[in-house]
Amino acid sequence: MSTIPDSKRVPRKGQTRNLSNARHESRRRATSQLQQQPLKQAREETVLFAVTGMSPAVLTETVWALAHETPPTVPDRVVVVTTVPGKLRIDEELFTPIQDYDGLTVWQALRRQILGEAFLSDSRLNIDPIRVIARRDPNQGRSYLLEDIRTPADNEVAADFILEELRKLTENPDTRIVASLAGGRKTMSALLYAAMSLLGRAHDRLTHVLVNEPFDHPALSPRFYFPAPNDRAETLHQLPSTGAVYSSVTAQLWLADVPFVRLRYLFTKQLGRYPGNFNGLVRAYSTRIQEISGQPEIVLDPKNLTLQIGDVTVTLNAREFAVYQFLAERCRDGKPPFPKHQNAPEEFRPWLANWTKQYNPITSQYESLSKWTNPEADELRKHISGIRKKIIAAGLGHLERYLLPQRGAFGIQVRLRKS
Repeated sequence: MSTIPDSKRVPRKGQTRNLSNARHESRRRATSQLQQQPLKQAREETVLFAVTGMSPAVLTETVWALAHETPPTVPDRVVVVTTVPGKLRIDEELFTPIQDYDGLTVWQALRRQILGEAFLSDSRLNIDPIRVIARRDPNQGRSYLLEDIRTPADNEVAADFILEELRKLTENPDTRIVASLAGGRKTMSALLYAAMSLLGRAHDRLTHVLVNEPFDHPALSPRFYFPAPNDRAETLHQLPSTGAVYSSVTAQLWLADVPFVRLRYLFTKQLGRYPGNFNGLVRAYSTRIQEISGQPEIVLDPKNLTLQIGDVTVTLNAREFAVYQFLAERCRDGKPPFPKHQNAPEEFRPWLANWTKQYNPITSQYESLSKWTNPEADELRKHISGIRKKIIAAGLGHLERYLLPQRGAFGIQVRLRKS
């Protein structure tokens, strides 16, 4: 007679409930034990985020200065944003073995000085793959790496690139950013400062490293990257233009923290829905700040018939512009809104006749307004409706309560600035 293995036995009717209860109790005990175990706290990762140009020394100088703070700050990773020539210069200067550092590369020598002899196995101070700014070419359907940042278009590409790379890091709550604006063109430094203001968090830093002359001079031979340790012989540096020789012992580094306003905390709910590009994010922040601050400032241009709010321009027709100018002037003069639109024509008619005189009779503005001799209440309401559609289409609907008349108050709440 063959024996049925225990694993294949079908429990008898009376055993089923007991087996089920046993499994449930076993799972409950395992869950309870897991909950009682202390959770390991994830270590915060420090990332040095730097923009560089043709002087990679700003990276080594910044890292050295951070490591000599009290307490020391040693970045886990280094993220560098640069151009094609900037990347080549980093490879040449920081990752080519040289005799001055016992056959090590400059970066290896810096890691050895900061991390000690365990630098070969220590994962900190790791430079990620260099981020080279790229711009899209719609004609070719591909992206090209940027050689330099010269034109307004290049600046816009660089701004978007820096913002996107920084956004990836700031979205991770377990990272701490130490940004360095010491390298690259001044435009890159300004863009990084702006990006940190837009995305930086409370525990992030913005820094600038300074070194005394002539150790910041690119022609110094050999180049200066960081002070040598005390137990190592001094290095002599010569400035070719003068022939003067300087000892590395006299080199001094200072790391300055650059204050910046962390705007993201004004918009914690909206941040995830804001545009991904730099200019779009700046506009969104500016508009939101204007909304928070109350009455928006507007500029009216009677020649071009435009209404400008911030960097948004709305073009009106001649009659729409006249109605809006009328309401804006009443607000400027401290007059209260009309209770209803039916109350406005009596004051608007003489104002319009006087307003029309500024236009040359041969202009289209004069032709349109001179024929409007007896404006009625419904006409005013119709033109306000047209203005409302244009303002909303321009993305300014959130300012409607200031820019447009509301129920029971035919007036606007704005600050009128001269064009």
